[in-house]
Amino acid sequence: MGLLLVQADSVSEDTASLLTTVAGEIGDNSFMHNIGNWPDVLGIFFAYDIGKRVIVLADRGQGVRKTLSRVRPTIETDVEALRVAFTEIVSGREPEKRGNGLKVVRRIVELNPIHLLFRSGVAVVKSPKEQSGSITIAAASENVRGAYAVIKF
Repeated sequence: MGLLLVQADSVSEDTASLLTTVAGEIGDNSFMHNIGNWPDVLGIFFAYDIGKRVIVLADRGQGVRKTLSRVRPTIETDVEALRVAFTEIVSGREPEKRGNGLKVVRRIVELNPIHLLFRSGVAVVKSPKEQSGSITIAAASENVRGAYAVIKF
């Protein structure tokens, strides 16, 4: 994906690399945390439009809260699950020593002109539009089964 973005002269090689990391981490999570446990539709939706400067990923998997509740059964809400996923080193694949991926995603969108909208359950993670800055994590009005992400650059 990074090569396609650079060839289109729409982003720098560095930005293409960062976008590849963000999309790769989110997409990898969709598979690694749902293998053998897909509730209905297997797999992940992935699309991008270089001209519109957008990447979209979505899955109808278990969602972040259910995944993390295996190792953190005290997580009670989707908002808390997204807070943990984006700010703490924890893995839904314990005992493996993993769990840095969404922290890397957070850091990339906080330090670069990349906007992220990430939804799971009734929670949403957003980064500021048009600029770098801290993400916000809040309740959402509608439930999303699994997770979806919109990455704008």
